Amino acid sequence: MRLAILSQSARIYSQMAQQEGFSVFAVDAFADADTRQAAQSVYQWPGLCEQQPGDEMAGLFAALDAFQPDAVLIGSGLEANLASYRVLSARYALLANLPATVGRVKTPQWLKACCDAHSVQSPSIADTQPAAGQWLYKQAGQCGGSHVKHWQSEINEVERGYWQAFQPGQAIGILFLAHAQSVTLIGVHALRQHAGSYAYAGATRLHDALLYEAANYVLQALVPALGLVGINSIDAIWHEGTLHVIEVNPRLSASMRLYMALPLIQAHMASFLHEAVPALPQQTNAANHCIMYARKTIDVSQLSFPDWLEDRPCGGNITAGQPICSVYAEGQSDREVQQALLDKKTRLEKLWGTYVCDNIEFNIH
Repeated sequence: MRLAILSQSARIYSQMAQQEGFSVFAVDAFADADTRQAAQSVYQWPGLCEQQPGDEMAGLFAALDAFQPDAVLIGSGLEANLASYRVLSARYALLANLPATVGRVKTPQWLKACCDAHSVQSPSIADTQPAAGQWLYKQAGQCGGSHVKHWQSEINEVERGYWQAFQPGQAIGILFLAHAQSVTLIGVHALRQHAGSYAYAGATRLHDALLYEAANYVLQALVPALGLVGINSIDAIWHEGTLHVIEVNPRLSASMRLYMALPLIQAHMASFLHEAVPALPQQTNAANHCIMYARKTIDVSQLSFPDWLEDRPCGGNITAGQPICSVYAEGQSDREVQQALLDKKTRLEKLWGTYVCDNIEFNIH
């Protein structure tokens, strides 16, 4: 079966689809070396998060038509570009949530009301600038966290964002599969954020029984009302034994890297095709996925990238604040995984030199 996968970064999904026996056409913003290895062909399209002019869409359509996909899967980016999402949905067989569903769950006021109606905790939402208190300013429909700012009185409301009350606690991701009238919890993980921002910088598997119980409660209470199908994720805050839902991501999630041993692409597709879903046993060992960011502009064409690194760039300059690549480890304990990551960092310091590595945020913690 031939799958086209569209995402800001399609590498993880392309690799999973390849190992599950699919032919892949990857559309993403980076076209890194790993994606090129996993996909039969790659189309670099940086505009996933923005509405595109007709000629840009025409180029994408020509590439998709040349590949002739049997189905199209959606990762991050298009929830911020519903116009393109609708066009794709009308033209191709999307195994993804309907544009109307995506638009609804990405509307903060609707999601807040849905949480309230189903007794799920969620921070307050404000459409106008709050007078006082701790708030975050966000752009509706965006993904990845880079758009999130701490509330400041000088924020320009022309940006058409919204305010969400700051909720203290541990940032948590909940990966799940919605299938027919049921919902399956795949895993719960701690979310790591890029220094000085809320941009996604990796995830760590968690195994706390109380947290899993709380996650299952949220899923059973909320997901049936969301109208989602397939693999999706929820961002939440774990605080004093309660999960507070922050956002719903109605599409494939980068956190799937932590569960790559499971047939998640097959499970996702089965949900849309009304077929039996393969078994998804809970992963009991430890795992950690870390995204490395540049602290200053780095010419990566001068660097050698070992094959144990992931999302390896193909060359050129990577500017400050942009991801360089990622590193992954798993093992029998969190301590074992942490040591494996530190060992890889040490190997990179020897390979690239201290000066280069001092200008990289490794996010290994």
